[in-house]
Order: sequence, then structure tokens, then C-alpha cells
Amino acid sequence: MRGDAIHHEESPASKVALVRLLLFFMNYFAPYKKAVAVTMLLALLVIATELLLPQLLRSALDRFIAPAARMVAEQPGRAAAARLQSMDRRLFLPSGRPGCYFILPEQLRRLGDAEIKLMENSGQLLPEKYYAAPADAITDAVAAKYPALFQQAGAFNLIAYDKLGVLEKPDLMSLRKHDLQGLSGICLAFIAILSTGFILNFMQIFLVERTSQRIMHDLRCSIFSHLQGRAMSFFTKNPVGRLVTRATSDVQNLHEMFSALFSSIFKDIFLILGIMAALFILSWKLSLVCFCLLPLLIAGAAAFSYTSHNAFREVRLKIAALNSMIQENLAGITVVKAFCREWRTAAQFSRVNLETYRANMKQTVVFAIFTPLVDFTRVCAFALIIWYGGGQTLREAISIGTLVIFLYYMRMFFTPIQDLAEKYNIVQSACASLERLYLLFEEKAVIADSPDALPPGTLAGAVEFRNVTFAYNLHETVLHDISFTVNPGETVAIVGLTGAGKTTIINLLERFYDVQAGSILIDSRDIRTMPQAFLRRSIGLVLQDVFLFAGTIRSNITLGCAGFTDEQILQALAIANADRLVAKLPGGLDEMVTEGGKTLSAGERQLLSFARAVLIDPKILVLDEATSNIDPVTEGLIQDALDKILRGRTCIVIAHRFSTIKKADRIIVLHRGKVAETGSHDELMAASILYKQLYELQYKQ
Repeated sequence: MRGDAIHHEESPASKVALVRLLLFFMNYFAPYKKAVAVTMLLALLVIATELLLPQLLRSALDRFIAPAARMVAEQPGRAAAARLQSMDRRLFLPSGRPGCYFILPEQLRRLGDAEIKLMENSGQLLPEKYYAAPADAITDAVAAKYPALFQQAGAFNLIAYDKLGVLEKPDLMSLRKHDLQGLSGICLAFIAILSTGFILNFMQIFLVERTSQRIMHDLRCSIFSHLQGRAMSFFTKNPVGRLVTRATSDVQNLHEMFSALFSSIFKDIFLILGIMAALFILSWKLSLVCFCLLPLLIAGAAAFSYTSHNAFREVRLKIAALNSMIQENLAGITVVKAFCREWRTAAQFSRVNLETYRANMKQTVVFAIFTPLVDFTRVCAFALIIWYGGGQTLREAISIGTLVIFLYYMRMFFTPIQDLAEKYNIVQSACASLERLYLLFEEKAVIADSPDALPPGTLAGAVEFRNVTFAYNLHETVLHDISFTVNPGETVAIVGLTGAGKTTIINLLERFYDVQAGSILIDSRDIRTMPQAFLRRSIGLVLQDVFLFAGTIRSNITLGCAGFTDEQILQALAIANADRLVAKLPGGLDEMVTEGGKTLSAGERQLLSFARAVLIDPKILVLDEATSNIDPVTEGLIQDALDKILRGRTCIVIAHRFSTIKKADRIIVLHRGKVAETGSHDELMAASILYKQLYELQYKQ
């Protein structure tokens, strides 16, 4: 459809190698590499805080909530007895029973799963679990109150876990006061780490955004400067909307990629690697069981990334078509209403809107499949942890804290994977934008000053076209061997049918384009040997379509140059007969003007453009259809202003209205890119065929 044709350049097929794109982007990235390195360091510290929190939870469970000692009965000759003999005997607590010892949970976990199972099967490791309270005055008092329940072993008072419920609540709290103190310390550490993580996360995100905004600021400035320096031929080939998109939407895409890359993507990758390392350190067997689901998740993420990219691209194209249709119809609302096209336009919009809805629904289906897939994989991983890890916990191979921390880490593990898959579209879109910006900067259409270009001392204002040939493209020559001269102080009018090459002459004189053959001279000097800034300051140009910038009357006349006084501005307005216009405005020179000068009439805008040209006091004045769209009263003001403006200046007038050019010293008639006739109005009317036909077409009918 039409929208697809307009946005065909958004094709995902890359024309530029990724390495070249990255090297191009590094030019803007390099000045901030230290800031980026700091953001990476902060990201690692944030991840460290996130990984440390579950470890505190594990410590709280194993050391203070559910620490369980076991009784070991030494049986020489039995399996695992040698392993027990090799352990530090100071870690064993005497039980009061011959050949039996209490062993604390930290030491018990040093034994392998197979050894623990053998010891349980052989009766060396008894099934009862005990709570070991460090001996002091308080715990000794509780133990003395319940002598049948407690056993003293070294520096500990031990009680079977199933007997803890017999104790009175105050006694139980007294017995576990060390655990309560430890939990308080864990809680404070938890809060401290959370606070540190919050501060580090804030600093990292803020630094990423600030760096990203600076890079995008530099990139936008480069784009704008690059566009300002292009030749007019560049703007002929590239629509304004496309160039605006380069400096806005494409730069914003890069900003989103940079922010996602350093605030999310790298952090997600580091987090995944950190979680995997932590899980393998905790229990490599349980980790392998959990990660057996990883290939399924990776395959799903890859399928999601590919499918969602296509769906997302289709959504962008449909939205672009929708926006284009809205803009087009609102801009042409007068035509729509005048020809009663409301219902047809509404039907067309409904059709485009329906296509946009369907494209969005395709994207929704993709997300609706992928998100439950991640959740399903997560649930399966939890089930495996509970099945296998629970059995390991029951056999004392791993602690309850380790089991809980596995569940905690696996819950963390799936979130960055899902996030990475969703960020894939951002990266893809940014790569396409980066490619378009790269191609934009590769565009070398520019008219440069020659190295030895120097401005002349003064200008008399003589203009000469000497055997000039020019074509906008290779297949259509606009001017053929044009030659004519305009003497200093002379007014020459150029007339001809549409397409004869009148405006092209102005473009070449201003050096918006360079001639392919021949030369253009001012005071016998080729304009290519002059600085462009000097050339254009020496030529006052008044166009048919006057463009006023959003700002004030003053800023639109001076065009931002601060060297003009109010007296000079008012004098230029008076010469252009625009002083009465400014006098009636409430703000005078400081009256605000909307973009394009929509609050002013066409004639008022034209008068201001004459004042703009007069202010720079040019030696050469060029009028390109400057009176074609104004009323007779304003035309009278302009004709009166021209009588004052043209004194002592060389003037070239392009006009269709013969009332404007009758007073010209000479009239040049162009026909099919060639000089057909030259002379004054009376001479041409008497001897010319083409000029007389043009004149009669306008007046005799």
C-alpha cells in the first residue's frame, strides 16, 4: 500500500557492514568512554548487591532460623568412617554416649551426598536433629529448668528439634536470643545492601542517561551542520520529511539503544552470568538439573526475537501510513470539505486503521506466546529444584537455605532473559537508524569554496553569464550555452514560459548549483573564486514564496545578525514601504511571528522580504516572481519601493506579470533553455514574435 512505498527505506536488509557502522558510532562514543566505563563498573556493583541479598537470606536460614546438628556413631570398618576420622575432631561435640558425637551442620555438609547416604543406611548418621545453643548463663538456666530435654556437649546445650515446642515461649526466646540477634544483624545488612544498591542504581541510570543525551546532542549537532553544508541538489533528491526523521526519530532510536545497552542489556548479561556462577558454586548437580531447560528457553527467545522483529516492523510501517494519512487529510481539510469527501476519507482511514489494528494484534500474539513460555519454563525449573533439591535437603547434602536461595536465583534468572529478548527489537531498530545516518553522512553533495577563494575589495555589480550550460540531471539539460551581460546599475528582466530556465539562472548566480560548462562572472571575476558567504551577502534575493521563521519581526529582518541597529532596521522598512505595517502591530519590531508568517498576508510577508534584502545593502538585487501573488494595492507599494531600492543597484527580475518588467532597461526572453530575444519592452513588442505572444496571452485575452 501507499504507506509501504513511502517507508520502503526501513527494510531490514543492511547495506552497510556492521563493523563500519560501529566504527562510525564510535566517533561520537569515544569522548565519553570514561563515563561509559564508570557506568559498567556501577552496573557490576549493582549486580553484586542483587546477588548478595539471597546469600543473606541463606545465612539467615542456615545459621539462625534452622541450624540442625546431627549425632554420629563411629563404627570402624564401616563406609565413610575414614572420612570422619580425617575431619577436625575439635568440631565434634561429645554426646555423653560412647562412640557418639554431635556434628554441626556446617561440617556435615562437607561430606558428599553419597557419603551421607551411606552413613544413614549403615546407621552411622542418626536421623534425629538437634538445636545447638551456645552455653552461657541464660541458656544454662533454661537447660537447668528442663534437664530431661537438654544435653550438654562442649560449649553447647543441645535439644532435639521436636522438643522445642515443649518449652515455654519466654524460655524459647531466651534460648534463641543469639539467633534473634543474628537475624537483627542480617536485617540491618539487608537494608544497608538495598540502600547501597538503590544509590548505585540511581547513579548508574543517571550517568547512562546523561552520557546518552550528550552523545545524541553531539550527533544532532553534526547532522544539522552536515545538512546545512549540503548543496541544493542534495535537498532536491531528499524530501524534507526524511531529513527531519534522521535528526529526530533515528537519533531517538540510537538514544533508546544506548540507554537499553548500558542500563539494561549489559546488566542483564552480567546478571545471568553472575547467577549461573553462584548456582554452580552452591551446587553444580542441582544447577545442571535446572539448566537442562535452558536450550528450550534459548530456542524460544530466538524465535520470539525473529518473529517479533517482523511484527514490530510491520506495526511501524502501518503506523507511519496512518500518521501520513491523518496529516495529509488535515492539511487538505478545505479540499475534503469543498468536495464532500468526508465519508470517503473516513472509509479510507478506517481501512488503514484496520490494517494497523491487525498488525498490532500480530505483535500481541507473539508476546502472548513468548511470555507464557518463559513462565512455563520458570515453573518447570522450580519443580525440578523442589524435586531434586528437596531430596538433597532431606539427605542433608544441601541446607534449607541453599534450596531457598536456588529458588530465589532461578526467579531472578528468567527475568533478564525475557528482557533481553524484548530489547532485541530496540537494537534492530537502532541498527537500521544507524545505517541511515551513516549513509546520510556519506552523502558528499557540497559546493565548497576553493582553497584560494578571496573576496574582492569592492563590487561594481556587473553580472555576466558566459556560455553557461547546466542540467539538474544527466538526461535533461535546462540551460544551453546561455550568454548575457547585466551592466552595473542596470535592471534586466528575464521572461519565458514555465520551464524555460528562469529560476535556474538565479540558482546558478547564487551558486546554489555549479555550472557544468561555461562560467558566471561578477565584475569579470568567476564567482567560483569568491567565498560563498561574500557572494551571497552581495546579492539580495527576494523570492515568490516568502518564508518567515518563528520569532519576531526584528529577527526575521535581521535573520539573527546582531550588528544592525533599530534605526537601520526602520530605515530598511521605510524603503520597502513596510514601516506602516510594523507601526500598526502592537509589538512593533518585537511582534511575534508564527512559523511561515501565517498571521500575516502574502503581501505583508513580501514587503518584509524586501526590507530583509534592503537591510544588507546588496550591490546586486534579484527578484524571483516577487509580485506574482499579491493584490494590486500591495503591488503598488512594492513598485514604489522598487523605485527606491533599485537606485544604484544591479537588478535581475524574474516575472510573469508584464506590468512588473515594463520599466526594465532590458528584457531577455528565454525559450527552451536558450536566449531567444533581447531588447526593451517597446523594441520587443515591435520586432519580437515570442515576447509579443507572451504579452498578448496575458493582456489581449
